[in-house]
Amino acid sequence: MKKLLGLSSSKMCLISGLSLLVTLASFWHLRLNQGQIDRLNSLGQGVNTCFNRISQTFTALMIKEIKSPYLNRSFMAVSDECLNETTKAVSPFKNDLGKGYQLLNQLISEVNWFHEIVVKIHAPLVAQQATHPPMTLLTDRFSKMENFKIDLMDELEISMTKLKSVQRNDEYLIALSLIIFVLALSLISLQDHHRIQAIKKIEDNAVHLLRSGKHSTGAVVDQLIDNALSTQNLKITAQVFRDYHGQLLENLAMKQKSPLSQSISKIIPEDEPEVEEIYGTQFKSSLKEVLISVQNNQPQDLIMASEVRDVHLNVAFEVLEQVLSSSLNQLASRRTGSKKILISNQVHTDKSIINIFLGDTIFNATELNFSQGQVDKNSEPIDMNLIILKEIVRDSGIQWHLENKLDRNGKIVGANIKLNVKRVPKEKSKLISLTKGKKRDIAKDLMN
Repeated sequence: MKKLLGLSSSKMCLISGLSLLVTLASFWHLRLNQGQIDRLNSLGQGVNTCFNRISQTFTALMIKEIKSPYLNRSFMAVSDECLNETTKAVSPFKNDLGKGYQLLNQLISEVNWFHEIVVKIHAPLVAQQATHPPMTLLTDRFSKMENFKIDLMDELEISMTKLKSVQRNDEYLIALSLIIFVLALSLISLQDHHRIQAIKKIEDNAVHLLRSGKHSTGAVVDQLIDNALSTQNLKITAQVFRDYHGQLLENLAMKQKSPLSQSISKIIPEDEPEVEEIYGTQFKSSLKEVLISVQNNQPQDLIMASEVRDVHLNVAFEVLEQVLSSSLNQLASRRTGSKKILISNQVHTDKSIINIFLGDTIFNATELNFSQGQVDKNSEPIDMNLIILKEIVRDSGIQWHLENKLDRNGKIVGANIKLNVKRVPKEKSKLISLTKGKKRDIAKDLMN
C-alpha cells in the first residue's frame, strides 16, 4: 500500500483514465457480440419456423391427406418465401456465419426440389390417376433437407458458443477495469487526504514556532520550508532552497564571528607572534590521516577519496574515524556490484563539510525523517546501521544530514551523508590600541 501511495498523482490519473477506457471498449465489444448472438438466434428461429411448414407438407402427403391446405401451392410458396426472406436478412452478416451460410443456401435449394416433387406426386392423387405414388424420392429428399437443417443449427450453436465465450472474457475485463478504476480513484483521494494532513501538520508547526518565538531561527525555518516543499512534490525547488539557505546561513555565521572590535585602532603586523584562541578542549586531527586509517580497515575497492582537501579538524582522531567508518558501513550495505563510495569535502573558514556519496541508491522518507529526529510510529523499521550511526554522531557533537542528491533534471542520482565538522580555530593576531595624548588625559580616559 505504501508503494501505491508513493506513486505520483499524474500516474494515478493515467491509470484511472486507462482503466476507464478499457472498461468502455470492453462494454462496446460486449454489445457488438450480443447483437451478433441476437442475429444468430433470429436466424435459428426463422429456419425452425420455415422447416416446420415443410414438415407439415411432407406429413400431409405421406398420410395422403389430398385436400390438406399444407399441400396447396400457395402454402408451399409461402414456405419458400420464408427461407428466402431469412437468407436476405442474414446476407449482410454472411461472413459471420461461415459454413452456416453455405448450408442455408443448400437447404433452400433442396426445399425447392422437394416442393416440385410434392407437386408431381400430389397432382395425380388429386386426379385419382395414381393410387400408389412412388414416395422413395420424396423421403430421400426430405431426409437430405433434414440433415442440412441439423448441420445448419449445429453451426449456429458453435458460433454462438464462441461469441458467448468472448462475452465472458469481456465481462471479466470490465469487472477488473472497474476495480482498478475505483482503486485508483480511492488512492488519489487517500493521497489528497495524506497531503492535507501533512500540510496541516506543517501549519501547526509554524504556529508553534510563532508562539514560541523560534520563527527567526534559520535552521528551524529551513526544515519547516523544506518539509512544506517536499510535501507538494517540489523536490527540485526544495533542493534549490536548501542549498541557497545553507549558504546564506554560512555567510551570516562568518560575519557574526568577526573578532575585531570597533574600538581597536591599530593591528600589529603579521610578523608579530600569534595568540591561540581556546574553545574548550582543542583537537587537531588531519582529515587525510583519518581517511588513510579508515581505508586500511575497509576493502580496497570500496572507497574513492581523490577529491579530499586535507584540513585539521577540531575533533578527536578516534571519534572522527569511528563516524566515517560507521557512515561507510551504512552505505556499503546498500552497494550493488562494484559501485564505489565517493568521499569529498568542502572547506570553509570555520568548518569542513565531508560528503560520503553512493550512486544509484536512495534514502527513503522514513530514514530522512529519522536523521532529523522525526520518527512516526507507523513508519517502516529503521536499519540498525543507521541507528548506530546516529548514536555515534550525536555523541561526537558533529552535525550530520542525510539527503538524496539530484541532477539538473531533478532525477535522484544517489544517497549522500553530509558531516559538518568544525575546523581547528585559526590563531588570532595580537591587538594593540594606541591612543595619543598627554599622560594625564590618557589616565582620565582610562578611568572613564
